[in-house]
Amino acid sequence: MKTSSVRILSLCLAGSVASGIGFIYPVSALACGVLETKCVDDGGAKYSGSTMKQTSELPTSGKEPVTENGKTTVKTVPYEYDTAIACPGNSSPGDDVGCARAMTICVDVPDAVGPLVRIFFRPILPDGKRGQWRAGGETCWPNLVPGGASRPQLTVAMILQAFTRTPFAKPQVAMQPVGNRTLVNLPTYFRTVFPGAGWAPDEVRTVTLLGHQVRIKPVLKSNTYLFGDGSSAGPTTSMGGVWPTGDIKHTYTKTGSVTTQITTVYGGQFSVDGSDFQDLPGAATISGPTQALTVVGAKTRLVR
Repeated sequence: MKTSSVRILSLCLAGSVASGIGFIYPVSALACGVLETKCVDDGGAKYSGSTMKQTSELPTSGKEPVTENGKTTVKTVPYEYDTAIACPGNSSPGDDVGCARAMTICVDVPDAVGPLVRIFFRPILPDGKRGQWRAGGETCWPNLVPGGASRPQLTVAMILQAFTRTPFAKPQVAMQPVGNRTLVNLPTYFRTVFPGAGWAPDEVRTVTLLGHQVRIKPVLKSNTYLFGDGSSAGPTTSMGGVWPTGDIKHTYTKTGSVTTQITTVYGGQFSVDGSDFQDLPGAATISGPTQALTVVGAKTRLVR
């Protein structure tokens, strides 16, 4: 059983208060962790919680004043731990309403599993009674908080896995002239359509993960148009268009049959329990069905 008796100063805040158990924690539970912490800038929000090592070394017991038979003495007693997802409104142990900040801030912290949680602890007194819950900072390693392995947490990795399993809509080729025939040496206009089943860009899929409502929204990162004669356009965010304003067009210089196709790269965004959408890391590449196109020559004929 680990017992803490060393007072270690938090680096991220000048102010701190004694916990009463032999170590100190910051005034704000939203800032630094229970012990000395390392502040990490993740490109917007900053992680300033306990490190992996510090989280794994949280004391499981400590010295507390104990009153028995009218006499108060200091005894070593065990500690009970709990966590809450570090989101607005989650101020008590067990609070688990999710938010994008808690899901994403740990992504760029080396070896972190996430999500970001607030640590709470309380003493278990000899008579079995529990003391008051105390704030113990934040960590990106909820699994290493004592007892944390039995409290599964929603992570970005779980959400990313759900994203990759999304049945994405496949991009299909639409062309002008219509009828899968075009003329040599004249521009053919191409555009991307999503007429089939699956989730197209900006359509929202809702799943439930560990009791949390997670909304997953595919977003268009790029389309690549394959014209079938060795030429292509993209990657581009253009959806193409029709004559005369369409910006994806190609002129075939030879007659014959070609096979056209579009490949779409989807990015992803997610929302947890109604929070704002945030970007997911990674992407999914989806190739649409091929479409044959016949390139024919134009014959001129004198009409009297």
